[in-house]
Amino acid sequence: MLNQTRQFFKISAMLGCIFALAGCLESISPFSQHTDYTINGIEDDQDTREYLQKILKERVAEDIDYEEDSEDFKRAANAREEIIAGDLVKALKAKGYYDANVEFVDNEEEDLQGSYEIVTGEIYTIASLTIEPETHRKNFDTSLIKAGDPLDAQTVLKAQSTLFENIQKDKCYFSLDVEHAVILDENTKTAELTYTAKIGPSATFGPAIFKGQESVKLSYLRKLVTWQEGDCFRQEKIRSLKTKLLETGLFVRADRELPETPDENGIVPVTIQLKERVHRSVKAGVSYYTDEGAGITLGWEHRNFLGSGEKLETELNISQINQSLDVNFTKPFFIRKDQSLEINGALRQQDTDAFEEKALDFGASVKRQFNKRLSANTGVHLSFSEITDDDGTDTFGLLSFPNAVTFDNRDNPLDPHKGWQLKAAIEPFYDILGQSDPFTKFEAGARTYLNLIDDPDLVLALRANIGSIVGASTANIPATERFYAGGGGSIRGFGFQKVGPSDDDGDPSGGRSLITGSTELRLKFTDTIGGVTFVDGGSVSENAAVDFDKLSFGAGVGIRYYTDFGPLRFDVAVPLNQKENLDQNYQFYISIGQAF
Repeated sequence: MLNQTRQFFKISAMLGCIFALAGCLESISPFSQHTDYTINGIEDDQDTREYLQKILKERVAEDIDYEEDSEDFKRAANAREEIIAGDLVKALKAKGYYDANVEFVDNEEEDLQGSYEIVTGEIYTIASLTIEPETHRKNFDTSLIKAGDPLDAQTVLKAQSTLFENIQKDKCYFSLDVEHAVILDENTKTAELTYTAKIGPSATFGPAIFKGQESVKLSYLRKLVTWQEGDCFRQEKIRSLKTKLLETGLFVRADRELPETPDENGIVPVTIQLKERVHRSVKAGVSYYTDEGAGITLGWEHRNFLGSGEKLETELNISQINQSLDVNFTKPFFIRKDQSLEINGALRQQDTDAFEEKALDFGASVKRQFNKRLSANTGVHLSFSEITDDDGTDTFGLLSFPNAVTFDNRDNPLDPHKGWQLKAAIEPFYDILGQSDPFTKFEAGARTYLNLIDDPDLVLALRANIGSIVGASTANIPATERFYAGGGGSIRGFGFQKVGPSDDDGDPSGGRSLITGSTELRLKFTDTIGGVTFVDGGSVSENAAVDFDKLSFGAGVGIRYYTDFGPLRFDVAVPLNQKENLDQNYQFYISIGQAF
């Protein structure tokens, strides 16, 4: 135990140094060269200054691929510094400073150091604003830009986009293009701004014609079409169809083809040229938790099993405490467009301190997607299991009816920076073999992510879960359906299932209520390296009501290595209280993906 403690403190000290040195990591990291550039001369316009600072940071993010003491390195550095000066001039013009001048003053004593001296000149303003043809002036939003305003490129383009949308509203134009032109007057430091709308004939949608598909059925493709024949022609509906086609994962390309003009009746047929991608794939994953041991995941997937986007997934999970083989079949467009049918089966075996289980599962559920963020599912599940715990060995036949509602507006499910994920579930259970009393399980959870700072990338992640079981005593609920806490998926720092009630031997016995929460601060040092600090807490009680009196807390730090398929995670955590009956006073967690 003494050696383990020493080992833990060595690792903790190393991780602590990483956080302490976060501010100077750029100077010691092999992933970025140390630079020290400053921007002078634009202190009075803070927004533009921050815009230039962002451009400067982006331009020096890539390393120069030569030895720093070589002539090639110096030439490459000088070239990049001059290119950056040109980019800053372009950025200043976009903000209305058309007479701006940027000069780079090199620090001859040190490489990759110096200052960009800026003389902005006067900011150009809009002297006149013209809409052609004049009949569309009523569609122009003068709250966005008007005569007398600074000539800001972003504002000009936003007004152009809004004019496009307003002209198109309630119309059926086959083609519509809105352009802008600017004439500068250097003497008065003003500009004449003109927006021109070019409008084609009115048109309606004809049929969607698909070409190039091989194994995907035409009946499935037609269900994805976002219009009915005779609907008002809209380019965005074609873009929406292309997006849906690519989101199925069945195609690598979906190109549209349109006639040069509508036919004599104003009808426009739309041809979509498709190229299918490979529909089968395999996956593999590994993990190591000190409380659960090593684990491996192997999977195979077919995304077009019957020709209409049906997905067949098989997954094998093997670890020291859990082995399972899962098979899932998903049928899209079940009865209606916004519904899918999922049928699943599993063969499972678990051997934990709380129980041993051998089980065979079958289930089916229907999921309805109300919109991009809100969904709900309902179904039926049957599990035959043999469970051994302190009370002996029993065989159960649990018939349950799971129901859940989920809201998810996270920006990236693999590495979210903002948004919410909310879920509430209720599942009644009935034992058809009569070993267990009927009971009902309630669970609810929330996750949210706050992007505190963009540079450096700093995210605050929060998680909370609550659950309760009513209708039966703890002893009459199968051990596998009770609540447990502790481990990499709930309260880090504690061993797997080690938070909550235990028997006379100190083994977990589970409970009828649960509450857990996590706070995690994620800091990204470079594009590939990041670190986290976290605190987890919670409790499990034998009562159906949540117990706030015996909360257990764990805390720790971690490292993230970011890859194209998600972050690799290494966490180390310690329990802060409730340390009795623990096998060791720290835990490691190594896996793929964020903790939550």
